Amino acid sequence: MKSDTKDCNFGIIIKFRDSLHLAHSRTNEESHSFLTRNDVCLQELSELTGGQAINNLYTSLSSERITELISKATKLDPAYHPPNFLNYYSVICEDEGEAKKIVEILNKDDMIELAYIETHSTCPPSAHEAANPLRPYQEYLNPAPIGIDANYAWGFCGGDGNGRVRFIDIEQGWMFDHEDIRVNQLRTTGLNHYQYRDHGAAVLGIIMMQDNCVGGIGITPKAEGTVISQWRPNGSFNTPDAIMAAIDHLSFGDVLLLEAQSFDILHTERVWPVEILDATFQAIRLAAALGIVVVEAAGNGMNAVGNDLDLFVDNNSNNILNRSSAYFKDSHAIVVAGASSTVPHIKSKYSNFGSRIDCYAWGENVVTAGLSSRSSGSSINTYSTDFSGTSSASAIIAGAAIAVQSMTEAKYDIRIGPIQMRKLLSSEIYGTNSANGHRVDKIGVMPDLKKIIDLAINAGLLTF
Repeated sequence: MKSDTKDCNFGIIIKFRDSLHLAHSRTNEESHSFLTRNDVCLQELSELTGGQAINNLYTSLSSERITELISKATKLDPAYHPPNFLNYYSVICEDEGEAKKIVEILNKDDMIELAYIETHSTCPPSAHEAANPLRPYQEYLNPAPIGIDANYAWGFCGGDGNGRVRFIDIEQGWMFDHEDIRVNQLRTTGLNHYQYRDHGAAVLGIIMMQDNCVGGIGITPKAEGTVISQWRPNGSFNTPDAIMAAIDHLSFGDVLLLEAQSFDILHTERVWPVEILDATFQAIRLAAALGIVVVEAAGNGMNAVGNDLDLFVDNNSNNILNRSSAYFKDSHAIVVAGASSTVPHIKSKYSNFGSRIDCYAWGENVVTAGLSSRSSGSSINTYSTDFSGTSSASAIIAGAAIAVQSMTEAKYDIRIGPIQMRKLLSSEIYGTNSANGHRVDKIGVMPDLKKIIDLAINAGLLTF
């Protein structure tokens, strides 16, 4: 995995109508002849982009492999209705005004279902730094109501992540040589952005810091972790393609963590979960249809109170993140908000919230690997005491999901799917309510692994 990136500035995502049958290439170097079907649009687009080609959005997998995954997903999930993934394309622009003008032109074209801007890299959703000497400070591992009670889970087979369950972290960078983290890389991992190496180390540390005599300990220290970068091997910033690449390495019941957020440049100019962007939503939904458990950060609102997901509207003015709306779109991901480390837990001031939120976890004062406010540089033994944001919260929930899946598989030799996992982790029966309850705070519950083990897994109340 290379340790460099090149800025991709403003990426325009284009979705041609499903009825069109377009060419698909796994390279980003060739133009596509189908664009000649609309000479006026092509001429204007060519002038605006300086002759840059429109390229396939999904380049990590072949069209045959994508089609194979979709066929499998529709068999596993009869309610799943996929789009034509081969009709997603992208254009890279260097100027914001230019990108907005191109989107306006494209959205007037009858062949095009939608066009929008995915900005260049948005910062990950972190707000800000015995045998395992830092363990006494990792209170998020302690029993409820303080934490998720990873301590209790460690007493059961699979509770420490030992087993066959795999997980992939999608974000922008990691420290692969940190003394307390063991992580695998893939051929399709992509580029490692140096600015975000500490963030990735902190996320991985929460989940899988090793049980040794240095640092702290992860929620599931024996989990098999892998990473995929939003910076793809060709240098583009492409979250949907990163998800597609991850899907190709995961099986039913494995866990995919999305440590990312999206800036809505065209409308609200605020930060939201990555699934507000259509191609990203569709990639997440495909993962869920294949049985992959997706954990997604709710995002940090970039303001004093966070953003209410219920109020977000898409290009058609639809409330797609509001569960009570007729236009609600369910990706089947587990969406996670951040909360205080103190009890009773209250919403972190910057965390997004809303009826779409399923769970919360600590969004402050999290002890983990890496540094939260500066770069570790060449050091491999750095740790943070104040990692925060919906980044820390979603990592905690991902660790809980890995533990639950591993224990379930160890006990029953079978796995549970994303919908049941979401029900378990978001149930008030098995979790800790926030200070004012979900209906008021709108941040869900924090799962209590002891209750899940005693009242669901060991009680035989799981359905397969």
